[in-house]
Amino acid sequence: MEKKNLKLLSLVLACLLLLPVFSLVGCDKKPETPATTDPSAPVSGNETSETQAPADDYTAPDENMDGYEFIAYEVMFNETEFINDFRVAEDAVTVIDQAIFNRNTAVEDKYKIKISEVYKKGDKTDGTTAGYGGLIQLQTSGDTPYDCAVLPGYDCAKLAHSGALTDLASFSSSVLDFSHSWWDQQAREAFTIKDMLFFTTGDFSVDIPNATVVVTFNKKLANQYEIKDLYQLAEEGKWTMDKWMEYSSRVHDDLDGNGLLTENDLYGSLLWDDSIYAAVNAAGERCCDLDEDGNLILTIGTERLVSAFQKYVEFAKTESCLRYQQKFNETTGEGTSSPFSGHETRMFPNDQGLFLITAISVVTRTFRDMDTDYGILPMFKYDDAQERYYNNIAPWSSRFLCMPVNLADADRSAKILEAVGYFSTKTVMNAYYEKTLHGSTVRDEESLPMLELINKTRMYDLGLYYQPANINKQMIVLFRVFNSNWMSRYNTYKISAESQLKKINEAFDALKES
Repeated sequence: MEKKNLKLLSLVLACLLLLPVFSLVGCDKKPETPATTDPSAPVSGNETSETQAPADDYTAPDENMDGYEFIAYEVMFNETEFINDFRVAEDAVTVIDQAIFNRNTAVEDKYKIKISEVYKKGDKTDGTTAGYGGLIQLQTSGDTPYDCAVLPGYDCAKLAHSGALTDLASFSSSVLDFSHSWWDQQAREAFTIKDMLFFTTGDFSVDIPNATVVVTFNKKLANQYEIKDLYQLAEEGKWTMDKWMEYSSRVHDDLDGNGLLTENDLYGSLLWDDSIYAAVNAAGERCCDLDEDGNLILTIGTERLVSAFQKYVEFAKTESCLRYQQKFNETTGEGTSSPFSGHETRMFPNDQGLFLITAISVVTRTFRDMDTDYGILPMFKYDDAQERYYNNIAPWSSRFLCMPVNLADADRSAKILEAVGYFSTKTVMNAYYEKTLHGSTVRDEESLPMLELINKTRMYDLGLYYQPANINKQMIVLFRVFNSNWMSRYNTYKISAESQLKKINEAFDALKES
């Protein structure tokens, strides 16, 4: 598709798909109620799991809070990867900056308050010093400097059973109601443990849409290798692991002619280390799930998960695939792990990979100026019998909303958060879709329904955040050496993982009783 046509198409699609953007400053008009997703309903082909939610009966009330300063505490690993959810940039240079400014201004005018943000950088994936450590310190001291926090998922999970967070489900629905459409109902369902909800997400943030893992494909290579039915397969619910392997197998070439498989050659698929999580989640399997009593249970040893793991790892060994997070020896071609190699950011735009499995944020940030057109697909199903797609949320890139256990005025903080969610629907979410279009994340008409389908079929896996005995990370360890014998590693870690989950469940029981 020519560049001039892409611009025209983006404008047309923006008119068709985006709700009208309007100024929210001093406005109390209620947004139209977007449909919500029933995560249990099948999603395949042209079907969607979308059901019309009951009309939200919320209207942000007028109230004078006398200039109260509402402070959000944010921790993130990398400012290139994330967008501060509450920070208003002084110059508001991007459409999302402007949307956050409009949203914050609307809430500030409604309640006569000031919204501020404190930011710190995260440092590790087992509970950051700033996030987990910071809120544990507040729990101990009883200090109440913040009204809410947006933290990495690893922090939120660890804080939840430590008693350092407020149960979001404990508020009166007249103050904070997570059944409203601007809160993510799939997250609400996945993260509610024993009727308690300690962290979630919603329209106020673009973190989770950006962290969703997708399959990107190079249209030039697809046409060259006569692969022309990808969108149709996805729409009909027939985009499966077997199809991905079949098409990937067609594409491989030693471009530099040195007989070595390195970043200088052509592949059917460029694979991210964390894509192993996406592959098993795509089969509808989780590392951990909740039983009927609300207890966390280990589910990483099911027959289906083992099969998906083995199938994916074995195919990754072939000459049609490159695990690109490696540094390659120029003489031998031998690779050593290098998580930040960056090969994919050069290879995919250089037409060296038919498929690239990655998070949407990478596509948005890296490929907007790519000459070759590309498309976006959901993660493939395990097989044809699977009823719906499941799209993994990259755990390192996940951040969620929570509230410290100690709050100066819990109802006041909660009431402001509800208004933040309410005013975000037509500001932050509209800006996200506008950025998606104008930033060239989506390059054609067919990819837009794919993006909508992907957003409706997210998979939240608590095990990737709780990380019992680090059993989930063993999947990456084995993937890096192309060892598909998951059951052996599972059996080694199973007892320790279940022991940790038992302690976590006991901690939640104690919180419930208190």
